[in-house]
Amino acid sequence: MTWKIVRQPENFGETHGAIVKFLEGQKFDVRMTDESIENMPIIEARNEACHLRIARVSPFGHEAELVRRASMVGDRIFYVFRGVEYQEQPVRRTLSNYFWFRFFRELGLVSRVPPVFAVITSCGNEQIPWAEMGAQEPV
Repeated sequence: MTWKIVRQPENFGETHGAIVKFLEGQKFDVRMTDESIENMPIIEARNEACHLRIARVSPFGHEAELVRRASMVGDRIFYVFRGVEYQEQPVRRTLSNYFWFRFFRELGLVSRVPPVFAVITSCGNEQIPWAEMGAQEPV
């Protein structure tokens, strides 16, 4: 006898919905754009002092050049992974995390792999509590 675990495909819309809800809670006006990075829609968020563009990116880190091309002169680029802000994508960390969580997903222990986000911003030193967004991720 063999056992097979039937799992649902990962719901990327759920992740985007969580980002939108988080940013709206931070007093941003949020909208989905027609633009994308590697088939992942870019989310745009604005308030009176700040403009953000956020996209989910691959844990493999191969989209860094695409993220740079999507930015404007003077924009700051950083990555958010598990609620922590990084100046560059921590590829070793995101890759090892991806493989572990993919294994856990195969076993049915978690529903999704924690996402990696690229953030392009015109904001100065505005503090956004990314850790609150990271708290919504699987353990």
